[in-house]
Amino acid sequence: MTVSKNPEDIKKMFNKIASKYDFNNNIISLGLHKLIKRLAVSNLTLKNNMRILDECSGTGDIAYYLKKRNANTDIIGVDFSEKMVEIARKKHPKITFLQEDCTKLPFTSNSFDIITMSFGLRNISDHKQAIKESFRVLEDGGQLMHLDFGKKKFISQIFDFIVKKTIHLFYGNKLPYDYLVKSKNEFFTPENLIREFESEGFILKKRKDYLFGIISMQIFEKSQTAYC
Repeated sequence: MTVSKNPEDIKKMFNKIASKYDFNNNIISLGLHKLIKRLAVSNLTLKNNMRILDECSGTGDIAYYLKKRNANTDIIGVDFSEKMVEIARKKHPKITFLQEDCTKLPFTSNSFDIITMSFGLRNISDHKQAIKESFRVLEDGGQLMHLDFGKKKFISQIFDFIVKKTIHLFYGNKLPYDYLVKSKNEFFTPENLIREFESEGFILKKRKDYLFGIISMQIFEKSQTAYC
């Protein structure tokens, strides 16, 4: 059965798990999610005075690692869940976090040098519109980094098993993490995801896989000739 991605249901789910989100991520990844996020961010060249948009920012990990690499950047994190935004603001008071919908961004066209999105696109029902909006607000020649689950193979099934068993021990209502496993398994393979971005005018510049392919990162560039 295809997992439901009704926007209001997704918002309620993430609001519900927000207070335990960081704890649960540490448990199910054995803390490795932080290392992978730092490694992914390290692939971006950050220059002073860049404007960076972190979409689906959650509790602000990627935005924090971006700011840590270059404090002289203007970073805005956006997330659909108000509870996630509240936590991000408390954790990282020097970074701006806004509750926004990635399919209807409130920013002018060509206003960001870099866009990042981690573990979020698969939660958006209209993923094509989210990609279109990212393309619109990114400046010509700007870069977008996407990070999420990757190859669907045996080791990924082991991860699914660990998630279900571990969260059952630490989290009373395991429904949100049943969703995690289902949404991961129904999400695009990295190869198909690359085609989705390329169909909207992005050009793949770099791909790196982590944890034997369980996690995949892609860096795209906004084509300066797309739709001309």
